[in-house]
Amino acid sequence: MILMNRRNIATMKIKTLAAVLALSAVTLSGCAYSGGEVAVSDVVGYDPGAPAVDGKATDLGSAAGISSVRDESIITTAYAFITGDDPAAVADAVESRSTAAQGKIDGRSAYSDNDGKITSVSLTVRVPAAAVDSFLAGLDEIGTVHSLSQNSTDITLTVTDYEARISALESSIARFTALEKSAKTTQDLIEIESALADRQAQLEQLQSEMRYYSDQVALSTIQIDIGLPDSATDPIPDDFWGGIVAGWYGLLAFFGGTLVAIGMTIPWLPVVAAITWLGWWLVRRVAARQTAKSASTKKPAKR
Repeated sequence: MILMNRRNIATMKIKTLAAVLALSAVTLSGCAYSGGEVAVSDVVGYDPGAPAVDGKATDLGSAAGISSVRDESIITTAYAFITGDDPAAVADAVESRSTAAQGKIDGRSAYSDNDGKITSVSLTVRVPAAAVDSFLAGLDEIGTVHSLSQNSTDITLTVTDYEARISALESSIARFTALEKSAKTTQDLIEIESALADRQAQLEQLQSEMRYYSDQVALSTIQIDIGLPDSATDPIPDDFWGGIVAGWYGLLAFFGGTLVAIGMTIPWLPVVAAITWLGWWLVRRVAARQTAKSASTKKPAKR
């Protein structure tokens, strides 16, 4: 009877080990799978900041959430330089416009002169991707736009890769969770829980990275620098007369800068002359001493 029990226990261990090995093989093959959606498992948490798809909130870290933004995997960034008589007021107007566009301000830095007057403001604005063009087009209503650029980066391949990897991990976790309930020994349970924890950690990492990409896709980043009117550079002339005028002012600026440089060096001339004379005097003094010493040590010639 004891022998039969030992055989039964050994048989159960072999079956459980075989199931673990088979599941590992399925998991490895699933990692190379790149298509199809799976239902969001219980291990995926609800993200209250996720966008709504068909009226339902989705988790951007899950397979379903990723599929909902597959067609919008474009990261848009922009830069603008604006001037105005009151940079702080211009910055406030930009913030109000971003709020009206369902956006937000991620950062604001203000710089002032010695009198405490704000001379420039730097803003990091986040607005929905669909509202970027209208937001940028309305900046000239707030201040004078001197520079404006916009860039787009396609991350569709990255999103597709993340979708496949997250889907495979979700399926693997679901299988290991089912296998955990049928474990017969403590050793088998420990091995299954270890594999499950490892896949859970990988899934959470991928979900975190996917949420970052989804946030960059959903909200475009616009860097806006605001300064006083005199901080803007003059535009490049586009005609012959404009070139002559620009060249004349450039010539005056060159001579003006040269005169300023000369004026700054004049107070230093006496100091430089004194140092130069002192150095020349020391060199002559040392040379004279060496000559006298050489003459005194020279032996008289034999007759």
